[in-house]
Amino acid sequence: MTDLTIETTRFREWAGGGLGPREGQWECDYSQWPAWHRAVLDWVVGRHPRGWSEAETGHVLYAIARDNDAQYLVREIRKRRPGTLRFLARAALAHGESDARWQLAVELGHLSGDEEAQALLFALAGDRSEYVRRRAIRSLAGLGVRAAEELAWAAWHRDDDDQEWARMSALECLRELGSARFEELLTQALQDNRPFLRQFAERMRVADAEKSKY
Repeated sequence: MTDLTIETTRFREWAGGGLGPREGQWECDYSQWPAWHRAVLDWVVGRHPRGWSEAETGHVLYAIARDNDAQYLVREIRKRRPGTLRFLARAALAHGESDARWQLAVELGHLSGDEEAQALLFALAGDRSEYVRRRAIRSLAGLGVRAAEELAWAAWHRDDDDQEWARMSALECLRELGSARFEELLTQALQDNRPFLRQFAERMRVADAEKSKY
């Protein structure tokens, strides 16, 4: 049995051991994170993903999903093995948790000039999870991909329980891309009856006004 399997099983046993109601970043209470981190990264660095079994791929994706507070694993995988990051994103689109998919979307946004990474981000931008979509669109905007403008525009108009947050992200994307649509949506946000969105827009307006002074 590999260290990857041992450490992943150890966490699963801890997580299933009567922790009670889980709220917030409950995974942070696990005391053996350093050993699990080492096991995952040793596995990733030491073996090409073509040789991984479905179960082994699942162990790595599960570890990434549980590491959603620190986001250490996915960041280190991107730095050490960007090809493996792309492999994991493809696997996560098929059967990964949303807490793995959004982290992968963030890290794919650091692979500038990588056509496969962009293609994966477009796929993640159509995810069933609003937060995954949001992070994928933000990554595309950060890469300067013009198509992110249409995605952000669509996210603004899409009905969703988390639309208030999606609209905040859309504003950030459109501003980053220098979109002519930004001012139109900022004006709408300033008049919105949702307090967090309105306050967010007000902060953007003040920040932009301050910047224009210099």
